[in-house]
Amino acid sequence: MGNVIRRRALRDHDNDYSNPEITELSFDEIEIVQKSWKIPASKVFIAFRNTPLLMLKGTPGFRAHASRIFNVFSSVIDALDKDPDMEGIKHIVAEVGRSHAKRQIKKRSYVELRIIILEVISEMCKLDDDGIVAWSKLLDIIYHILFECIDGRDSQFSQ
Repeated sequence: MGNVIRRRALRDHDNDYSNPEITELSFDEIEIVQKSWKIPASKVFIAFRNTPLLMLKGTPGFRAHASRIFNVFSSVIDALDKDPDMEGIKHIVAEVGRSHAKRQIKKRSYVELRIIILEVISEMCKLDDDGIVAWSKLLDIIYHILFECIDGRDSQFSQ
């Protein structure tokens, strides 16, 4: 009986996770994000270059998936100062959102990942309060688009 109750308690209720609003990043915040992204961009995958795939996470697809995530972040961050209406950014992130929605990835997984991303970036880049605010705004933009796709409202991001 306890296992049944526990499983029900752990069920993911996507309605419990609100969709963050998009807040425009200032020029200074864009600069902070772009400058700080250079640190993990230059170090993260270099560190794993000679590590056997099976040692990374136990599955060969882990490195490929991590690489795709990294590439999405790189594309979005690169576009921040070149895409004022964020149409390109919305398109890039919506592709990911649609793909994950089809596979029924829950908002809870994204929320957990967000915490990890912010912790790792903060530590690796030695972010101050302004840096944390800038990265939080960037993640709000990304998560707004992802959650809209999960909720079935992805047509607004079609080009």
